[in-house]
Amino acid sequence: MKKCESCGMPMQQKSDFGGGKEDNRYCKFCTYPSGDLKPRHEIRENMVKFYMKMKRLDRPQAERYVDSYMSQMPAWQ
Repeated sequence: MKKCESCGMPMQQKSDFGGGKEDNRYCKFCTYPSGDLKPRHEIRENMVKFYMKMKRLDRPQAERYVDSYMSQMPAWQ
């Protein structure tokens, strides 16, 4: 199974891939409809909101978590 090189999301179905392109290294959440990668700050903000909601972290905790996580991802090396 492929994982998004920006956020780590598992990509199993064609619709999970950016632009619906199965050879895309990035998921539908990290790309524009064309399949092009969104800017880092935009992806970071969406991930912070996601972790605040899903893990019930406050904003500073979510920001620290996301910053650490993103620094490990190939897209942001």
